[in-house]
Amino acid sequence: MTAKEVSNGSSGGSETAASAADAPPQAQAASTTTSAEAASAAGSGSEQYGQAAPSADAAASNRRYQRKLSISEEATLASSKRFAPPHFLKVLFETPFRTKNPNHGGHLEEATGWGMDAAGRGPLNQAGSYIGVAIIQLATIDAGCGDVGAARCPNRIYGLRPSSMLTMASVITGVTSALLMPFIGAVVDHTRHRKAVGVLTAILVCAITGFQIAISLDTWFACLVAEMFGGFALIMHFMSVMAYLPDLTVVEVELTHYPSRFNIVMYSVQIVYVLFLIGMTYGLGLGSIDTARVAAAGAFAFAVVLFTYAWTFLFRKRPALSKVNPGDNLVNSGFKQIGRTTKKIFTRYHSLRWFMLALLFSPEAGAGVVLSVAVTYLAVTLRMVSIEVGIVNLILLVSTIPGSLFSNWFMQKKNPLITFRYGLMFLAVTIGVTVAALDRPERKKWTYLVSVFWGLAYGWIFPAQRTLQVTLTPRGQEAEIMGMFTFVTQVIGWLPALIFSIMNENGVNMQWSVSVLAWFLLVSILLLYGVGDYDAAVQQVKEVGEQELAEMTAARAEVEDMVAEQGEGVFVDEVVDEGKEDPRFNITDED
Repeated sequence: MTAKEVSNGSSGGSETAASAADAPPQAQAASTTTSAEAASAAGSGSEQYGQAAPSADAAASNRRYQRKLSISEEATLASSKRFAPPHFLKVLFETPFRTKNPNHGGHLEEATGWGMDAAGRGPLNQAGSYIGVAIIQLATIDAGCGDVGAARCPNRIYGLRPSSMLTMASVITGVTSALLMPFIGAVVDHTRHRKAVGVLTAILVCAITGFQIAISLDTWFACLVAEMFGGFALIMHFMSVMAYLPDLTVVEVELTHYPSRFNIVMYSVQIVYVLFLIGMTYGLGLGSIDTARVAAAGAFAFAVVLFTYAWTFLFRKRPALSKVNPGDNLVNSGFKQIGRTTKKIFTRYHSLRWFMLALLFSPEAGAGVVLSVAVTYLAVTLRMVSIEVGIVNLILLVSTIPGSLFSNWFMQKKNPLITFRYGLMFLAVTIGVTVAALDRPERKKWTYLVSVFWGLAYGWIFPAQRTLQVTLTPRGQEAEIMGMFTFVTQVIGWLPALIFSIMNENGVNMQWSVSVLAWFLLVSILLLYGVGDYDAAVQQVKEVGEQELAEMTAARAEVEDMVAEQGEGVFVDEVVDEGKEDPRFNITDED
């Protein structure tokens, strides 16, 4: 198999791997047959990709495991590795985050980077809960209700009840993300700056988290505003990271393997982080405000180290997937692309259409909506302080690990669609039990038991959702569809938080406000039935995707013939700047 065949088979379009003629010599050599040869050509041996693991009979007959190379593998092979870290640094930083390929047993650099980035995002998400508790307490004091608490506070500050601050911040972040996401998506798709977006958003998130270390009675509102910007930056960062996910492999069993392992890595790091916070809080006798400061400092340290290493040494540059259409620009092209993609999905991809609709109401929808609602409920209704919230988080995080393992097992036994649907059902029931049983501070001790089921649900749901996002994506359209996935989880994701805030501002019991989350899950579950049979859905996406690729190939050939007849030269996909040795990957000595 040549490199050109690899590229056509893996993704098609302008996101493909370099052809044999375009690729550097080592990439040409590696693209021909086996994983073992790929590891050798990459110059990293078994440490990078590893040897295949054939049976004894296969080894005796000198057969080797053959497979297509993914875009990530091609990009790594084509890289100059000028900025490769020293060996001791690779062992120290990368080993805990490496995800072994289930087929050939090797390790892919960008898969390691994905796991490391997920681990860096974990403490940032956790820090939000501690900072959120502190913001509610400080807002309550600032509103003159420090003696009665947020639940009974009749006063308003900045026009809102203190108990509505977090959820309204989530609404603002969600609306802003939905409006600006098409532009950021256009930058990722139509420029060579996918990696730059990841780097810049990582820097912004770290800077904002560092600023929140200074939270106090005088700065709580500034920290709340910073939290909005940080939430937006984290969503944009996640969008750039998601663009790398389809590049990791072209084998379906590996697509179910990677998201589950990334989930386990992320939650494992969060467990370490929460244990650190609980130890600091108990050991130093910290209150909620001081705990929030320590939480921000710890998340800042984790994120700076992990993001810096992953985006310096592991993630590779990508070329522009396509040019901006004539007459368009980066500002409007994203919105027009969403319109075209939506029309295509709704007219040609029946199963993908229903899955997209279900994601509108999924638990991932919105900018930290579930987190803001949950923290508000724990702090206001159950009157929990930061150390108690920390213990709840710890139990939840530990429970996500068996949840992820169960999700992976269930996907193998059934399929990702059934796994995802049942996971949503389990979470909806868990929310119902939570609001029914935990209705006053005297019952808050039962929160520790209920948090076990929350953790199991989250560990169950997200690996299945990630797998569906990959397996229901047409080949050659990965970046376009992944961008849509990210967009649909934000476009109305702020709505539950808005409903919660409106009900809270009008004095409705917070139990009913929280139950809104369960009703959204119910809508998602019902919409998933429209997908139909999973295998048929995957096959339909594959067939229609191949048909579209064939239509694009035919159109391209027609244009080439027309250009050739007119004697105007050869039709090319993109204009290549002088001095670029590898126009496909835009790999230079600075990658």
